[in-house]
Amino acid sequence: MKKILVPVDFSEQAQNALDFATELAPKLGASIDVVHVADFPVTADPMGVNMQAYFHADMIKQMEEKIREKLKDFTRDVPANNIGARAFEWGNPFAGISRYLAETPVDMIIMGSKGASGIKGLFIGSVTEKIVRTAKCPVIAIKRKTYVADLKDIVFGNDLKDGQDDLVGKVKDLQSMLSAKLHIVRINTPDKFKPDREALPMLRDFVAHYNIKDYTLNVYSDAYEDQGLIYFADEVGADMIALGTHGKRGLGHFISGSIAEDVVNHAKRPIWTYIIS
Repeated sequence: MKKILVPVDFSEQAQNALDFATELAPKLGASIDVVHVADFPVTADPMGVNMQAYFHADMIKQMEEKIREKLKDFTRDVPANNIGARAFEWGNPFAGISRYLAETPVDMIIMGSKGASGIKGLFIGSVTEKIVRTAKCPVIAIKRKTYVADLKDIVFGNDLKDGQDDLVGKVKDLQSMLSAKLHIVRINTPDKFKPDREALPMLRDFVAHYNIKDYTLNVYSDAYEDQGLIYFADEVGADMIALGTHGKRGLGHFISGSIAEDVVNHAKRPIWTYIIS
């Protein structure tokens, strides 16, 4: 692990994500890049139509200086030896973060998530969901204040299909990093139902194939996969949910893009996601 990216919008959730990254970075020997992307200021003409404001160069410079100062203040509690970069640019937040990811190798993204609250902001739904759907490295979405040392029980939702070597390897790395127990669960839904006599042997074969240690095996029934994961995590008192995503909607895979995004939006605990190749 070399670099953690933390996109921020100066919200409480972004501060929680940065605090979590600050605690995690020394354990991984990682540096933290903090990025803020802001939409260019807009104004309304007398007819009420939004139009991009025309500012003098010195006014734009003053705004940028204030934002950079705010960014510096926002990261004041991050040790200097853990800060890799403080980056700011104008533009669409998702496009700006994606551009940064394309230009800078990143091993993990930790970002705040406001969830499905109806409040419009940088990390409400659209940006977080798009990052979960497109990032090529693991993403951890944080809502509440979270301490690394408290993450001891991880729910790992899985459909037990083949071709998951990369995903399971990353989950085992996560488990080792946190010294946590995995609660591996297959969610039974009406359209993807398997009786325990079939599902449990599949689970046992799964852990044997991947040589997974320190785990429990579980089958949980619910009408919906995302809802089942969240309820199961509540029942076992899990500290985090880990799941894979194909990154696109409608592929018919357990934890397809939309399912992962729904879990990120509605779960209160931290969510770890990774795109299955």
